[in-house]
Amino acid sequence: MARGTPRALWGVTPILTLPLKARATRHLGFRSESVVFQTYHITRRFDLNLRKVVGAVGKLAPSALPAFYQVLLGIAILRYDVFHYFADRGIVPPKSRFGVDLDELAALKAAGKRVYLFHYGADVRLHQRTLDAFGEPNACTGCEHPGRYCLCDDATGGPALLAAHRLATASVSMGDMLAYVPGAINAPYWPIDVAALPPRPPQNLHSPLRILHAPNHTHFKGTTDIEAAIDRLKAEGYAIDYMRISGLSNDEVMARFAEADLIVDQVIAGMHGYTSVEAMAQAKPVIAYLKGPEMVLDPAACPIINARHDTIFDALLWAANHRAALTAIGEQGRRYAEQWLTVEAVAARLAAVYLATADWPEPVTDRLRAAIATEAKRRSAIQNVEDWTHPFPADGATTG
Repeated sequence: MARGTPRALWGVTPILTLPLKARATRHLGFRSESVVFQTYHITRRFDLNLRKVVGAVGKLAPSALPAFYQVLLGIAILRYDVFHYFADRGIVPPKSRFGVDLDELAALKAAGKRVYLFHYGADVRLHQRTLDAFGEPNACTGCEHPGRYCLCDDATGGPALLAAHRLATASVSMGDMLAYVPGAINAPYWPIDVAALPPRPPQNLHSPLRILHAPNHTHFKGTTDIEAAIDRLKAEGYAIDYMRISGLSNDEVMARFAEADLIVDQVIAGMHGYTSVEAMAQAKPVIAYLKGPEMVLDPAACPIINARHDTIFDALLWAANHRAALTAIGEQGRRYAEQWLTVEAVAARLAAVYLATADWPEPVTDRLRAAIATEAKRRSAIQNVEDWTHPFPADGATTG
């Protein structure tokens, strides 16, 4: 830190964008690493994967695991200056199902570390607050197992989130997740590596419309309503080639996306998911329900086709009847991703958060300010596509 090159940890929830977030802070001059203790089928590309080490300790001496995690925390305190966690856990396992251990946060604070708490959805989603903030439909609509997938319990979850927030340097959130963490900074942090995803806008306008939907949990996406609308289109004589995929690696999902004409993200949650980010980066038109314009960075430029469970048929019908327009919408999605969703764009937003929340050595602040200025110039040089508009804009004007 004193030399102006702070070390940063991103962990430990193995979400897809964790390595890209670490890359974003490396762009700012930090020596950043993504650290996880387990991985899923989606991706295993993390800088430090301690799954085998933790597994070996748990197998050989399970009673020693709590002490082992404390040793790991001590090493991390010596190794890193900045800690980025999601709200479900830190290095030390939580005492309950979700939550960063408060003793860990207190230890980091006492050691003078900068600690930022982020959110991915399930780690902050409270049941009653969801109903109060979003009405119907919402992410809890159709969930038959409250408490299984999300934080859910308002009575214990809300105070736990607030206690963690008070011990952190700052909480950083975005979109619908801001409703659960009062005082969190709004700084969207879902980066995409656009260079790794060649644009593939819809081309063949005369083949069946190829629609793809990729839910991990169908009840969070409104899959039943999406598929009912597709079945209705087919019954009315429209040529539709529909594919629902799940349980695949991210590389496999991106390969399937490349073959699609239209991606459907979700129609009940009120905020687009990372599926929409990946679709736009590939120049694919995408449908998602946005509760309001605040759910995206630039509503005027965001080409997401905004449809909820009760308007998804209308949106799909329009798409089926305006195949040529889908190409321009997809190309605008690519421009939007290039403008707002790149690693560099996220890095600049993180730089603004750092400057607003903590003191840094002058070499660090100079780089942070330079990154913000450079990013503003880069983004301003990217022009929007002409004539990409559609009747389902991000501001929700036609969706109620």
